[in-house]
Amino acid sequence: HVTDCCLPPSPVSPAAHLSAATSSSDGEDRISALSDTLLRNVVSRLPVKDAARTGALSHRWRGLWRATPLALDDAHLLPSPAPAAALVSRVLASHPGPFRAVRIAEIRVDESNEEALLPEWLRHLADKGVEDLTLVNRPYSFDVPVQLPATLLRCGTSLRRLYLGVWLFPFTTGLPRGPGVFPHLQELGLCHGITEESDLDYVLACSPKLETLALISNYGYPDRVRIGSRSLRCVLVWHSLADEVAAVSAPNLQRIIIYCTHPSEDDGVTKVRIGHAPQLAVLGYLDTATHELEIGNTIIKAGVTNPNTVVPSVKVLALKVRFRVPKEVRTLLCFLRCFPGVETLHIMASDNDTDHYDDPGEVKPSDMLKSTFWQGVGPIKCVKSRVQKLVFDQFTGGTNQVEFLKLVLGRAVLLQKVIVLLAGADSISIREATNKLQPLASKKMWATKVWGRTSLEVRGRAAGQVWRYDEASDLSVGDPFIS
Repeated sequence: HVTDCCLPPSPVSPAAHLSAATSSSDGEDRISALSDTLLRNVVSRLPVKDAARTGALSHRWRGLWRATPLALDDAHLLPSPAPAAALVSRVLASHPGPFRAVRIAEIRVDESNEEALLPEWLRHLADKGVEDLTLVNRPYSFDVPVQLPATLLRCGTSLRRLYLGVWLFPFTTGLPRGPGVFPHLQELGLCHGITEESDLDYVLACSPKLETLALISNYGYPDRVRIGSRSLRCVLVWHSLADEVAAVSAPNLQRIIIYCTHPSEDDGVTKVRIGHAPQLAVLGYLDTATHELEIGNTIIKAGVTNPNTVVPSVKVLALKVRFRVPKEVRTLLCFLRCFPGVETLHIMASDNDTDHYDDPGEVKPSDMLKSTFWQGVGPIKCVKSRVQKLVFDQFTGGTNQVEFLKLVLGRAVLLQKVIVLLAGADSISIREATNKLQPLASKKMWATKVWGRTSLEVRGRAAGQVWRYDEASDLSVGDPFIS
């Protein structure tokens, strides 16, 4: 499931075993001679079953597990003759805390046991100061997620990272709000669940240090993601239903990632609004088929230009377009004019993409681009004076795809690197696409003035290559898109 690949990694290594704490080959127990600090470090890296059993090794190890901040992954409790839920309850109750990281992601919670399990777990997690919490349900049916009780918010005073999967977020109406609710929370992931817009607004208002917000494979709620936060730096809407993603007031926002989203409304449009986001540097994938771009209070439409509707801070831009659809080609060019500072441009062709709401068969001959269309394309500031790298993903060799590449190569005076990832995996498709690209390697096609550092690289997609969530959300990676 897409949610699983987006969850934080296990807090302990599954490769660690109790044997790491045994004596050396010559029979001398050198490990037990280490300081308590180092021994607790060893214990903290063991799966919880082994960590708890270290007390049986010798008197020297006794009590170390209870004196070490808890790192629990319920996957390491399986298989077991005892119910996993009971084992989790026992661990949470027996360890005095604090809880460094708790991951409960393999247990089914439904109406038959939720009243017994959830309050008990949440009480221990709150009382013992959990800092990193991943809580995922595995219900028989995903139709109606189990609602988390509002006592979850009691954990907020210690939490730094929180990922919730397949839950209905607690209703927050009437609850106290303010920076004291989630004073230290830096990362929040809401996965395959339901969160009302008002409850998301509540969390943002109560999280003064929140830097990363991820909405992953959600059911359609919140249908509007309105970003009003002074601390947020990265927002991801990933495989989700959303009618609007809006940076309303986000002075420190650096990255908006919108990937494989589908609107829940009948009009098939997701509004992407950029209001106050002066540090926004990475944006994508804007989809010319399903995204309506609004900058300030102006909706961006093909053929309509306004010098005030620009976002000069964006340096890395990713666009998805069906080049066989003339309207989308015009929208692509219009979008490019809105981002004059782009230095790295990613284009993903979706000509083979059938997962769209409008039928490409509806394109009439009268709507097709004229043979002189590309020669008549007006100036595009970022292409002319800023773009240094172009990545063209899913290239099939279509006429408009080739003409777009010619446009960029013929105008980009600072262009240094072009990477073309071929869509077809068979030898015939690769040969045909490569033949279309051969003329573009000629220096006569390039307007660049930095010839000593230029390159054109053509390659096929690596087998099974997909865009990874952890790369998209890693703020230390300047360009998070496929290249």
